[in-house]
Amino acid sequence: MNALWRFFRFFGAAGLIIVVLSHIAERLHLFPGMGWGQPNSPGHYLDLVGAILGCTLLPLGFVGSIIQRKYSN
Repeated sequence: MNALWRFFRFFGAAGLIIVVLSHIAERLHLFPGMGWGQPNSPGHYLDLVGAILGCTLLPLGFVGSIIQRKYSN
């Protein structure tokens, strides 16, 4: 079960890294076809999905790991 919580933490952290990298790409005007900063563009949805994954999976992984440790003793 510990591997599941690690999986959640890993993909949650990856989602937040995607958010950071998409903001860097937007600022440096990399990949203009992604439509950074425009609504309904691929860049907008990449940023949104990364934020949703990061903000849900990362805390879920930490909380699940803490709960598992508490009840395994």
